Amino acid sequence: MHKNSMKLMLNFKNKYLSEMNGSTILDVGARNVMPGEQDDYRKIFEPDFKYFGMDVEPGSNVDIVGFENLKGRVFDVLISGQTMEHVNHPWDWLKSLTPFFSKYICIIAPHKFNEHRYPIDTYRYLPDGMRDLFNYAKIEIVEIIKGKKDTVGIGTKK
Repeated sequence: MHKNSMKLMLNFKNKYLSEMNGSTILDVGARNVMPGEQDDYRKIFEPDFKYFGMDVEPGSNVDIVGFENLKGRVFDVLISGQTMEHVNHPWDWLKSLTPFFSKYICIIAPHKFNEHRYPIDTYRYLPDGMRDLFNYAKIEIVEIIKGKKDTVGIGTKK
């Protein structure tokens, strides 16, 4: 995970989750894909939160493999960083995440970054695009932030 993304997620935690210690966090797309990668969001949330890394493939930082293993589970907070640009039909993907959180969702995706296929690289996200995706998924927008390289979408249930 690049340092800018780590900083943006830490800012989200400090601003919105300061009184939610002990809450459950689901990180969708949590697998460390870079050889020797050491930084992941787990370091930001543990030990104050119950963090679960989820991905479609097993690997480093993954506790739950596959969306089918999330059925019936609801987490207080759902996060996903540097994943949405690797998803086909991100509007449907984001909508599919809504049953899995009860309080907040935080999505970080690049608006400025070189192509990096894992296994695909589909889109870049500016604030208007993030806003449109949240509206399509019926997620109430709390804040949209354009950082240096990434756009952050923070929302809650409508």
